[in-house]
Amino acid sequence: MYERIVDIITYVLSELKQNKKLADIDLNILRDKGYSSSEISTAFSWLVDRIEFNNPSQPLNISDVNSFRILHDAEKELFTEFAWGELVQMQSLGIINTDQIEQIIERALLSGVFKIDSFFLKNMIASFIFNATNSTTPGSRILLSGNDSIN
Repeated sequence: MYERIVDIITYVLSELKQNKKLADIDLNILRDKGYSSSEISTAFSWLVDRIEFNNPSQPLNISDVNSFRILHDAEKELFTEFAWGELVQMQSLGIINTDQIEQIIERALLSGVFKIDSFFLKNMIASFIFNATNSTTPGSRILLSGNDSIN
């Protein structure tokens, strides 16, 4: 489920980067692609948290990245071309930072993963952006599944 939310966040931030306002983004496109209201709501909740708890002058740190990481030969073998492109895109949208890219590469090298595809990458990124154990991050929350309840 979380990889689907990462897809929605990437889509919304791509739209914002094209100077659209949050209210102008057509959610029917997401619904037509099969995303549930719960997934869309979760993605928007994460985005609103980022906007609320970051610098108001640059709420999501959306900027063009003028630097990129050169992969070592062993690291090049870790990613499919599509997955590496998605990783670079997510960095340029401000979803992840360079430290998190390094952590993804290190985790993959240490875990013995043969190829990081798009699905695996989005799961790794979801573990960073939805990490509720980091108590220093204001607004971090545990995400509930659609059938969970709060007592």
